[in-house]
Parts: sequence; structure tokens; C-alpha cells
Amino acid sequence: MADLKHLDYVIERVGDLPALPDVVTEVLRITDDPLSSTSDVCECLQDDPALTAKVLRVSNSSYYGMKQYVGTLKLALVILGVKEVRNVVIGISVFDTLNDKPESLKLAQDIWNSSLRVAGLARFLANYMGVGFQGQEFVAGLLTDIGKMCFLRQFHFPYTPMFLELKDDPGALCQEEYKEFGCNHADVAMALTMRWHLPQVIADALWYQLPDQSKYIGEAKDPKLAALVRIAKLALYDNFKKSEGQASVEDSEPWDILANVKTPVEVEQRRDLLISMVEELNNAPALPL
Repeated sequence: MADLKHLDYVIERVGDLPALPDVVTEVLRITDDPLSSTSDVCECLQDDPALTAKVLRVSNSSYYGMKQYVGTLKLALVILGVKEVRNVVIGISVFDTLNDKPESLKLAQDIWNSSLRVAGLARFLANYMGVGFQGQEFVAGLLTDIGKMCFLRQFHFPYTPMFLELKDDPGALCQEEYKEFGCNHADVAMALTMRWHLPQVIADALWYQLPDQSKYIGEAKDPKLAALVRIAKLALYDNFKKSEGQASVEDSEPWDILANVKTPVEVEQRRDLLISMVEELNNAPALPL
């Protein structure tokens, strides 16, 4: 698992980080209280109509895969459940917090679009494999690129040209980030979530999102969640027009972790399954950040 020593190092390299929005802190407090009700959550979120509108927009999008339209926050809490709505709130609010530089708005929208596809793919895979999460796979997928958002926020230049050149190759981008800053966007994503006291399972899923010989995904707090997020992240950037060479298919580490789920995906099925899911998400309408 990610440790505090590494957290302190990343924070030192990146600099001051924004505070978690008050509404998220309050939602986390309420949802951690066993005596709280859906009405308590609804009352808290209704004080922020813009956030409520975004939660409903994401919940009804193709990325989330709802079979029933959800028109009100109260109905979303009933159908999705408190924890699922909480996780959507976390994902949206984190992006809003980091998206405060006018000069980075277009790049931030691109990162948001990619993050939604990673989140959607992680959710599709979880549903297909019968892995029982309560929205953790979606929020973890949505937060995989918040490290990029943080780099844009803290180091608009030189990060912008680096990102534009390597945005389609996350492995190469991580290498350049490390050369320039001493840490990469997976490290920063982990550091943000730990500094904000979000669940360790989320922080670990972000830290293990890309293959790294120095880290074993089985050491994550929830290896299955981390494995799903890694496959989803790699698949988004894979070139499936080639007959081979897809990291999401060939990285055996996460697939081995998921070998004992309810509906495991056999080796010969993986490529076609990912192709169909990625194509569906790539055709989904973009959502404004």
C-alpha cells in the first residue's frame, strides 16, 4: 500500500495542495454515520445546486450505465444508494477543486473526458465480472488523472507542452513527469486522496494504475479494485487496431488478481471484450466539466 513517507515526499515536490471542499467533507461525515439517513445526504447536497446538477448529469450518462433515468437527487439516493452517490460527489468535487486555472480549461476538459471513459470502463468491467463494488470502481477511475490536473494547476508551464506531446502514452508521460518533478501523476493522485483522508482503497487504486516493476498490485488495500482500474486505464490508451501489443490485454498481473471473481474473463476473450466496451464509451456524448 501507499505509505506516509512516500506521501510526504510527493507533497514536498508538488507544493501546497487545495483543501477538500466543505460539501465533500460533510458528505463523508454523514455517510460514515450509521444513524444518518438519505434525507440527511439530500439536505446537505441540495445546498449546492450546481453540484447536484452535475451528480444527476453523470449518473444519467452513458458512462455510468444506469438503466433508469434519475431526475431528482432523492431518487438517485434511493436507486443508487447513499454510498454510490457519495462516490460520484467525491469524483466531481475533486475535479472542480483542481479546475481553477482559466488558462488550463481546455486541457482540463480533455482530461475530464478521458477520466469519464476510464471510470465507465471500470464500471462496465465490474458489472460484467460480478465484482461487488458500491461505486468505488467508478470514482477511482474518475480520479486516475487528477495528478495531471494537479500538475497543470501547480506547473502550468512546463507541464502543458509535456502533456500535449505525450497525452496518448501515459507510461511515457509518467517517465517525463518523474524526470521533471521527481514523481508522476499516479503518485500525485495517491497523495491527494490520502491528504484528503479519502478511503485507502481509492488511494491505492490510483497509485497502482499503471504497471511498475517496483510495485505489486496485490499489495493494494483492495487488489481487485486496483486491478480493474489498471485494466480500464490501459485499455483507454491501447491501439486495438493492431493485432497485438495491447497492454490492457497482456499485463497479466491485474487479470491474475481477477481470476477468482464471479465471471472471470478468459485470455482469449479479453481483447474482444475490451474493444466492445471501449468503442461504446468512445461513442458516448461528452459531458461538460
